Amino acid sequence: MRFLTTKVLCVVLLFLIISEEAAAKKKKSKKAKEEDKKKEEEEDDLPDEEKYLVTKICHMDIELDDEPVGRISIGLFGEALPNTVNNFVALCKGSYRGDESFGLKGTVFHRIVRDFLIQGGDITTRDGSGGKSIYGPTFDDEGFYISHKSPGYISMANYGPDTNSSQFFITMIRARHLDKRHVAFGKVLKGMDVVEKISDVRLDDNFAPTREVIIADTELEKCKSFVLPEDQR
Repeated sequence: MRFLTTKVLCVVLLFLIISEEAAAKKKKSKKAKEEDKKKEEEEDDLPDEEKYLVTKICHMDIELDDEPVGRISIGLFGEALPNTVNNFVALCKGSYRGDESFGLKGTVFHRIVRDFLIQGGDITTRDGSGGKSIYGPTFDDEGFYISHKSPGYISMANYGPDTNSSQFFITMIRARHLDKRHVAFGKVLKGMDVVEKISDVRLDDNFAPTREVIIADTELEKCKSFVLPEDQR
């Protein structure tokens, strides 16, 4: 009887030790995750005067089936995201190292999700299956400093992490669920009414516009750098 009691006590003691170790491991794991999250947030964060510093402005003249509908002017955050912005600047200029095919002029907005986003920038196939960058077929995510916290942000389209090319989209609503998945690198300064006109185009079942939405021309404006005002972020 005494042997059985001792055995039971040993089993209970062992169970308590295992439970304490498991609880300690869980607590440590939770703390480690919190520390990793905090570190990630610190790495991804920049002062506002750096994040929202507009270094260049890209203008896009839009046509619907050869009918002019207006201009979209986009402020680019070149201080925070120089690699991403340099890629887009080359697209606005219309050439890169002698390659005259590297440009947005003559390309289309091939995908529209009404009241959410408009997508373009496929400079190779014009249907969303192509694209390229100044760094090669694709380039890595540079940083997720900018939140899609209001309409009008321009962001890199991709098909997974580190697959940026020339394709981009412009948001029409607050879209925080896209944060840390897509690199936002600029903001529409003027022309959201044009973005809305594009969004109103009739679509087919694959979210492709039934009218051709063309970027008829682009112009790069070298401006004096300025911080985007808070009420425009």
